[in-house]
Amino acid sequence: MKTIVLFLFGITLSSVPTITPDPTYTLSQALEETTVTLSVQGNAASTHYEKPILLTLKNQLAKPIRITLPNGQIFKANDSLVQDIVITKEELIALKPHETKTLPVYGMCIEPNLSGFNEEVSYRLAGMADEKLQKLTTEIEARKDFNTLGQHAVWALVETADLTGINGFDEAEALHLQSYVADLMDLQVPERNPNDYRQNYRDNSLIKRAAKGSFKFTFHQERAVTIALFDEANILVRELYNNPQQQPGNETLQFAFDMEVYRDKIYYVRMIVDGEIKINLTMQPKGS
Repeated sequence: MKTIVLFLFGITLSSVPTITPDPTYTLSQALEETTVTLSVQGNAASTHYEKPILLTLKNQLAKPIRITLPNGQIFKANDSLVQDIVITKEELIALKPHETKTLPVYGMCIEPNLSGFNEEVSYRLAGMADEKLQKLTTEIEARKDFNTLGQHAVWALVETADLTGINGFDEAEALHLQSYVADLMDLQVPERNPNDYRQNYRDNSLIKRAAKGSFKFTFHQERAVTIALFDEANILVRELYNNPQQQPGNETLQFAFDMEVYRDKIYYVRMIVDGEIKINLTMQPKGS
């Protein structure tokens, strides 16, 4: 009986088919080998610090493949006045034979003195970020800081060196990113000034001359909601409201900013729900 059982077991094992995984390429390798074609455009539905670009990939092969997009990959804007983008979350993209797929990807701007993206701007694949920036974008992915704090941290590292600019409603996470960037740059973490409006997001009593507004909205389920202020160049200026767990119901969301600090003639106030821009309001503060 033992012999029969072993014999049948052996037959069963030998009949199991071998599964060959789909070939996997890095995006740069796939382009070099003309395995895929690629086009990249700005994503009008997103801010420049969440999913700012749309990748359109076409599989040129008659078999399924997978494409890896590494964290730290840089895409260069074809408009020299627009900021380049660094990828902040690794992606694995599956493509069927000859399939064309368009998807938004996580990234952030890396040139704070240039304009933000728009849907008319195209991009091309460039190199990888340097070691320090890759460490920061890896930390951003690990902590899911695809937000204003992550963007200010990237800007501080690559250009401004202004650690006080890494601030927001989540003060504990702001301090963590300040400390992380300070270590990368061999700097000291600055002391927080409780009377500096730019460093304090929860104390509206620091506002000297307020521009105010509100958005009325109905939420049918829990959402992550932020309201943010952008300048005329489409660059983030300040977050005005943040609730990662906005409860269902009819809501009037109030916001305000200090016209003594933000003195441009035109600003855009955007309500962002689960990473997508839902309301875009143009504001021209009186007397600015």
